[in-house]
Amino acid sequence: MSDSVDTKPLNMTERQTTIEEFTHFCREEKERQMNSGENFDEQAFEEAKELTLRKLQVLEDEGWV
Repeated sequence: MSDSVDTKPLNMTERQTTIEEFTHFCREEKERQMNSGENFDEQAFEEAKELTLRKLQVLEDEGWV
């Protein structure tokens, strides 16, 4: 007999908020950009991320996301 593997279907993962999903995306994208070998303006990236997070928080507070 084969050993069983404990896996979950992709749609069975824990639900993340939009803010959590965006934060995860930003973390991955920042790393990708920094390792791309191309010019990367980290300050502009962080400012854009923070602006977006503030707007997402307002939308969440109002019940839109």
